[in-house]
Amino acid sequence: MLNNKSVYLVSYSWLLLIALSIIAVYMDNVIGDRSLYIIAALSIVVIKGQQVVDVFMELKKAPRFWRILLLSYIVLLPLIITIIYLV
Repeated sequence: MLNNKSVYLVSYSWLLLIALSIIAVYMDNVIGDRSLYIIAALSIVVIKGQQVVDVFMELKKAPRFWRILLLSYIVLLPLIITIIYLV
């Protein structure tokens, strides 16, 4: 059963994910530099992934190994993609 704090956290996280998605869509019009756009877009991916892992998958209180494994995945994948595009 969800308590008021959990409902608030999930609602806040959901709104953050929606806002970041909208920002990512219109960011292309604001940022002219391709490299800066790629870095900004992939930074948004990392923030959104962290929210999904911690809030929706509820791994904030899970065993440390699983949380670190999934958080490292959402950091390493965008980092590798950024390096590929910038090289």
